[in-house]
Amino acid sequence: PPTYDSLIAKLIVSGRDRAEVIRRARRALSMFQVTGVRTTIPLHLRVLDAPAFHAGELSTAFLERLLAEPAR
Repeated sequence: PPTYDSLIAKLIVSGRDRAEVIRRARRALSMFQVTGVRTTIPLHLRVLDAPAFHAGELSTAFLERLLAEPAR
């Protein structure tokens, strides 16, 4: 939108392995508090919860398939 910079913040997470990074990213995103504008945090949480993401089974169709599924 022209009224604000849509990049509000960046989240960088590190860990010993993929599972730890996913846990830390999920926790950090769950703690984010942004008011006044809609964010993509719910989408990122869905990605982090997706079994295919955990398994590293990603493709160019991953997001399209994820968005076709009902949100939990």
